[in-house]
Amino acid sequence: MMNTFHLAAEFVDGPAEEGLLAALARTPALYWQLVDALPVGTFVCASETWEAVARAMEADQSPTVPPDWVPAADPAATAGRLADLAQRRLLAAAQERIAAALYEPTQPAESVRALWDTEAARLQQAAQARHGTRLQWAADLVTPVLAEAAQRQQQREATGRPAIGTPTGLAQLDDLLGGWQPGVHLLAGGPGKGKTTLALQFALHAARAAIPALYVTYENSPASLVVKALGAQAGVPASDVAKGFGEVSQLRDAAATLQPLLKRLALVEGTPSLAVAQIRAQAAAARATHHAERCFVVLDYLQPAAHGRGYDQLRANIGRLIGELRDLATRLDSPVLALSSQSRERGQYGSGGGSAALDSLKESGDLEYAADTVLFLVDDEASKVPPPARAVHLKVEKNRHGETGAVALHFRPDVGLFREVTRR
Repeated sequence: MMNTFHLAAEFVDGPAEEGLLAALARTPALYWQLVDALPVGTFVCASETWEAVARAMEADQSPTVPPDWVPAADPAATAGRLADLAQRRLLAAAQERIAAALYEPTQPAESVRALWDTEAARLQQAAQARHGTRLQWAADLVTPVLAEAAQRQQQREATGRPAIGTPTGLAQLDDLLGGWQPGVHLLAGGPGKGKTTLALQFALHAARAAIPALYVTYENSPASLVVKALGAQAGVPASDVAKGFGEVSQLRDAAATLQPLLKRLALVEGTPSLAVAQIRAQAAAARATHHAERCFVVLDYLQPAAHGRGYDQLRANIGRLIGELRDLATRLDSPVLALSSQSRERGQYGSGGGSAALDSLKESGDLEYAADTVLFLVDDEASKVPPPARAVHLKVEKNRHGETGAVALHFRPDVGLFREVTRR
């Protein structure tokens, strides 16, 4: 029999709930002063009365409570105590679930550890959601806005270059985007266009800038991504490594060179059960490990990650997933890069260089509207380069932070490397 724990029940104060509701009924104006400090689940013993009071207040009516309830002497302090108890109940409930799994002999330790991460992410989300729904006066935001502006000015004066977000490693793309800003960014392209190669390159460049990167992969194993990274550094095709033709000494040298970056690159193998809450917990852990303010998150890629999101149609699942990714980016104040397939017909990748049309995003739902930037990898058929290199364009078709445009690149699919074409 599974062990059960009942810790949450210890953090309840019925008389305090009654006293606060009686105070609100006596002085209705208190409701609007205190409601923002009362998270969902604050009232346990008097939940029905609280709902009735809230409905009356929202309808501009006079609320009523049982006549024998005594108003709290200090309503603000009582509201603070009840809000604190609500938070403690959330913590206790999480501890109950973890303890039940811990004492369950059929539960592997790895599953308990994953549950721990999930619970931590859930608690963080609840705390941030409470903060995010609070009324914020624009005047109160002036001080932090000016502080960030001053920080960016200092950065620009110290480096002699415009301040940007997480650098992409491509100068022209940084000019267009201002680096990766916190939010959701989409990278689309047909099969074989190099989406994974470029995304991995972006992640390594974020790591080079001392920003930890979390790469969630649904198609390639974490080990194969490491091989791609080492091969790109050493100029050794990953296919040669797989066949036993890769020169190990070159790979060792590449590993030594990349070691500082690889320590900041975390790889997660995507599964149908992987929740965005778990990704958020892992990204927060990576950020804390490296004492960084942000984490660069890559999801490779949207379509397989969207399966099992609770809807019958993939389109609806992708819509839900992109919403969860936007929430992840907001709560981590970090950029999230999601890779996406294109519709074969609208993407036109079966009969030419490919299309960069926003409506070519496969099963897109509202992807083109929800993303902050949308980028496409397409062949540049007008430029000729010696094979096996290919001329490609990285087209920025949507940019909420600035201009759109195209970045000229040379792609070496054999060694997995993109290089920016120098401007003339």
